[in-house]
Amino acid sequence: DTRNTSMTSLPQRISNYTLEKRIGKGGSQAEVWLARHTLLENRQVAIKLLLSQDPELIERFSQEAAITARLRHEHIVQIFDHGYSGSHHYTVMEYVPGGSLRELFNKGVRLSLDQSLHILRCAGAALDYAHAHGIVHRDVSPGNILLEPAGQRVLLTDFGIARQTGKAGITTVESVMGTPGYLSPEHATSATAVTHLSDVFSLGVVLYEMLTGSLPWSRIPGGKDNEKIPFSKPRLLKEVGQTQFPSGVDRVLETMMAIDPARRYPTVQVAIEELERVLALHTAATEIIGSAPREKLVGVLAPRTTLQIAQAAELHPVETILGPDLLKGPMLEARRHAEALSQPPELVALLDGWSGQGRLRRPLLGRQAAMHRISHVKVFFYTLRVLYETRAPVKSFEEPDRKAADLPQEKELGRWEVLLPAPRAFVAEDGGTLRLPGSLQVVNCAPCAGNRRVPCERCKGRGRVTVVRETPASAATGKTDTKATTTSAAPTQKSEVVIPCPDCEGTGALKCTACDGVGRMLRHKTTSWNRHPAELRGHDDLPNVDEAWLARTNEPVKIYSERKIGGFRPGWDALPVVGDLIKDANKAINDDTRITMTELSVSFIPMAELVFDLGEHSRGKPPTAKAKTKNAQRVESVVNTYNLHIYGFGRSIPNDWRFLNWDRVWAIILGVVAFVLLIILVIVVIV
Repeated sequence: DTRNTSMTSLPQRISNYTLEKRIGKGGSQAEVWLARHTLLENRQVAIKLLLSQDPELIERFSQEAAITARLRHEHIVQIFDHGYSGSHHYTVMEYVPGGSLRELFNKGVRLSLDQSLHILRCAGAALDYAHAHGIVHRDVSPGNILLEPAGQRVLLTDFGIARQTGKAGITTVESVMGTPGYLSPEHATSATAVTHLSDVFSLGVVLYEMLTGSLPWSRIPGGKDNEKIPFSKPRLLKEVGQTQFPSGVDRVLETMMAIDPARRYPTVQVAIEELERVLALHTAATEIIGSAPREKLVGVLAPRTTLQIAQAAELHPVETILGPDLLKGPMLEARRHAEALSQPPELVALLDGWSGQGRLRRPLLGRQAAMHRISHVKVFFYTLRVLYETRAPVKSFEEPDRKAADLPQEKELGRWEVLLPAPRAFVAEDGGTLRLPGSLQVVNCAPCAGNRRVPCERCKGRGRVTVVRETPASAATGKTDTKATTTSAAPTQKSEVVIPCPDCEGTGALKCTACDGVGRMLRHKTTSWNRHPAELRGHDDLPNVDEAWLARTNEPVKIYSERKIGGFRPGWDALPVVGDLIKDANKAINDDTRITMTELSVSFIPMAELVFDLGEHSRGKPPTAKAKTKNAQRVESVVNTYNLHIYGFGRSIPNDWRFLNWDRVWAIILGVVAFVLLIILVIVVIV
C-alpha cells in the first residue's frame, strides 16, 4: 500500500490542507499528493512534497516554485503557496484532474489530429510565454503535460530543472538532466548548453509521438558515453505506417527536431503556423488570405476594389527540399515582412514616401492608388563551390634496394583508392607525388642486369686506354743540345701510350650508379595529385525581374550553407537552378579528375509585386456586333493598372518613368526651351 507506506513518514496535514492520496511523483525525491482545504471542503489542490534534506535538492525545489510562481499563464500550472512544514518542504499548486499525456500513452490511447494540434497549441503557447520571460523548461515530455478529462485544458508543469536565462544556476556543466528520448542533442551533451530552442526540439518529439504513437527513432539517441547513439533525422511518418499526412508534416517535424539549433523554428508558434499552413494546403490548392475594402483603409480615391494577398499554393523547392535545414530566423523575418507589406495603410505610406523623395515624381502616389493585389515571392541565389582533385596516370619509380628489408604484405591500391587528408577549405593545393601502397616490387637493376657493375664508358670494359703523350725529341737520339736548352724550349714529339684506364683503375667496370652497386631496385607505382577550387553561381529567373541588378542593390540573406565531402548531397540536384550548376560542375570530371568536396550556399531577397490603378482610363476596343445596341455605340473605356515591385527588406523601389509628375516635367522642359530661345534672341540682337 503506497499510501500507507508514505503516510507513516509524512504529516497528515500541510498548512491548511489535509493530505488524501498520492497522485504522482515529481522528480526522484518528491511526491505529489491530492489534498483538501480543512475549511473549504470543495477546495482541492496538489501538494508537492520534497522527501530529501539534501541542500542542492532543496535549492532546486525552491527555485522551481519561484520560477513557476512568476509564470501566470492559462496553460501553466499555478502555484498557490510554498513553504516548510515539520521536516518537509512543500509547494501547493493547482490540481489538474485527468492525469498526464504520458498516462494516456501508457493506456494505448491514440489521439486524433485535432486533439494533437490542440495539445500542441496549448503546450506551445505555454513554452513561448515562458521563453519570453527568460525561462527554459529543459524537461518537455509527455509526463509534464497535464490534461483535464474533457481534454479542453492542457497545462505544462514541473519546472524542477528549468533555467532562467542570464542567471547563474545550480546545474553543473557535465550533468545531463531531463527525460531520455526527449532530450535535444545539445541537452544530451550538457544541461547548461540548452536554450529555448532545446524546448522546441523536445516538443517536436512529443508531437511526433502524438501523431504516430512512437518516438522518432528506433533507438533513443544520446545516452551514456559507452553507449551513445548519434542523433539523426526522425523517421518519415510513412515509415511508421502514417500515410494520411502530407509530406509537409515531415518537413515541420524535421525542422523542429533539427540537429543544429539554428535551423529550428525560433518559436513554437512559428512551427504551429507552418504546420497549419501545410495541412490547409493539403485540402485546398490555393488560398487567398485577407480581403480588406480599400474605401475603409485608404479613403481618398475609393473605387470598389479590395486588396487581395495572393499566397502560392506550393512552396518554393528550396523550402520543400531544404526546409528542415534552413535558418529559421531569416524565414520568420521574411514572413513578418510580407505580413507588414500586406497592410494597405503600410503600402500607402510606403508609396507616398517613395514619391516624395523625388521632385519629379508624382506626389502622393499611395493615396491615389487603388490597391488590387499583392503577391510575395522570394528570389533565391545559389553559390555552388566545388573542389576538384586531379591524380595523374600511374607511373613507375625505382630506387636502390640498399636495405633489403622485408616487403610489407598489403593489397595493391589503385590511384583513387589511396586516402588523402580530407580538404579543409576551398583552396588550391599543389599536392605532390603519391606512392601507391602494395605496389612495391624488387627487380633487377636494368642498367647492370643485376651485376652491380657496368662496363666502364671510357675503356669500354677493356681496362686500358690509349693516350697521347709528348716526349722531348732528344729522348729518341740520346743527344743533348746544350745551346738549344739555354736559348729556347726543347723540341717535343707526340706518341701513343697504352695505360690502365684511370676511371675504372684497370678493372674494366664501374659500380652501377642506378642501383648504387646493389644490383636490385625497389620499384614503386606513383601518381601526382593536386586540388583546385571552382565556384558556380545561379539564381531564380523571374519574369520582369533583373536578378543581377537585384543582387547588386540588395544584400541577399543567407539561409543555408552545407558542405559535403566527396560529392554532392542527395537532393541538391532536385533544386532546378542547382541541378544545372551540378551538371556544369560534372563536366570537368574525367578519369583523372574527381570532386572531393562541395558546398552549397543559398540566400534570398524578398520581393513583393503590387497591382493597383490610379483612376486613369484608356480607350478600349469597340464592342462587337452582337454587343452593339442602339445605346451602345460608344467605345468602352478600360482602367489602366500598374505593376510595381518592392525589393528586399529595405523596401526599395526602383525609378519608374511611369510615375513621373508630367506637369512638372513639361514645365521644366518648356522653361529650358524658353531660356534657350531667349539666349539665341539676345545673341542675334547683339550680332
